[in-house]
This record gives sequence, structure tokens and C-alpha cells, in this order.
Amino acid sequence: MGGWLKRLARNAVLVAGAANAALLLTAFPGNGTAVAAEPRTKAVVIMYHRFDEGDFPTTNVTMEQFRAHVAELKSGGYHVLSLPKIVAALRDGEPLPEKAVGLSVDDAYVSVIDKAWPILKEAGFPLTVFVATDPIDQGTPRYMSWDQIRQLAADGVSIGSQTKSHPHMADISLAARLADLMASNQRFEAELGRAPDLFAYPYGETDLATFDVVKKAGFVAGFGQHSGAIGSDDNIYYLARFAMNETLCVSEAEGALGGECATDGGARLHPSRSQNRQ
Repeated sequence: MGGWLKRLARNAVLVAGAANAALLLTAFPGNGTAVAAEPRTKAVVIMYHRFDEGDFPTTNVTMEQFRAHVAELKSGGYHVLSLPKIVAALRDGEPLPEKAVGLSVDDAYVSVIDKAWPILKEAGFPLTVFVATDPIDQGTPRYMSWDQIRQLAADGVSIGSQTKSHPHMADISLAARLADLMASNQRFEAELGRAPDLFAYPYGETDLATFDVVKKAGFVAGFGQHSGAIGSDDNIYYLARFAMNETLCVSEAEGALGGECATDGGARLHPSRSQNRQ
């Protein structure tokens, strides 16, 4: 079985350093040929937002698409691992299985627990949900409640932070960034008994100063929304993820992930190249 995820797994070494815009090179002795130095640890992380919420097509996937993704992950020889396990391996330099994949969801919309999690739970796939606490506290429509988040946590879903107020972090002061993170940590401690140690940048936006703020707030890793595989040579506070949405090509016939839209009627899914980030 071919497909986008398979090619990513096979070629992860070529893009694992993309976040830093550099490849490490090493030479074979005696022939002068330079090749990419393979990171000791490598993986691909997929990001979702909404499920079966067709009025938000740039951040939604249809259930047909999502079931196709899960079917490919089940049948294509991938190792779907939790984000905490992947991050721990990155930090410790420990190897991961070939074709390691992590699954994440941003913003904690209610369709996560209603639509996506039952399918992932049946498949035995771990999940991380990144939560901004203000929409939960305010009972914002279409977001989960704290009771629902606690239910996911009890099912083994790891909960990460996406701040308190979901700001454009680079547009507010360093003091405001830290205050927002610490306030959200307090809400997580009150509702879940502990603060998360994984973080996702709202809108995927960050800068060098924000890396330091996130680290100071107690997080051990940060995830963006830029595409690429991740490896042990990457900045642990700016890890890439592939964003998925329903504007991708979908194949009812194949039910699998592929690279481009086919011209023979067998359209294939591919990762989003642009979307309205949240």
C-alpha cells in the first residue's frame, strides 16, 4: 500500500530538520559523498480540529475522511504512539519504531468526544487534545465541558495546553504571555488535578521569546502548525504537525491516504497546504 504517510515515514530524515531550515550532513569515508545524517528519533504528527462540522471546512474533516485516515493507519504498518511517548523519546534520544505517528486535536471542540474519540478508542489509537481553558470555562458553544475533558482523560487521552485565552502570542507582552499560561495551568490543576506538560501554540504562531516563556511555564515541548516530520535534532519547542481538513481530495474507492489528486477518478487525500489556523 502506498500513500502519503508511508512516504513521510520513509523520507522523514529528509524533512525532520525542516523547522530549523537545515539538514545535517555526514560523509562516507573514502568517496566524498555527502548524505543526510539520520536523526536517532523520528515521527510524524497529525493535527485535527473539528469532525463532521461542515460549516467550518478549513478546520473540519468529514467522517468519511477520518475513517479513511484511521483505516490507513490500521492497515499500513504504522505505529500510532502517544505524543507523550514521542516527546519523551525525542528528549532522551531513544529510538522509535519505523513509521511512528502521533495524533493530536486542537481546541477541544465537542465533536472530538462525540465523533472522533469513539473511532480512535475502538482502533486502540492514543490521542492528545490541546485545550484553551477560557472557552471551556465560559461554556462556549461547540466546545467540550470540563466533565467531558475529564472523561477523555479517564479514557487515557492526554490533555495538553493551548493557553487560557487563545491569543496571538507574539502580539502581547512577554509578561502577558507568561501570565496567560500560568492562569491556564491553574485551571487545569483545579479541574484535572495537574497542569499539562505539552503545549500547542494558538494559530501555530510563536517566536524565539515565546519558546522561553513556554519553557518557563513548565512545558517540556511545544507544537506548531507547520508541516514536516519531527526528529531528535529539531527544536523541542517548535515541533511540526501535518494539518488535515475537508478541503483535501477524498477517495470513496480507495479509503486510504495518498499524495495528490488522481486524474483517473481515484482522488487521494493529502495534507493541507493552507488553512485558517486556529
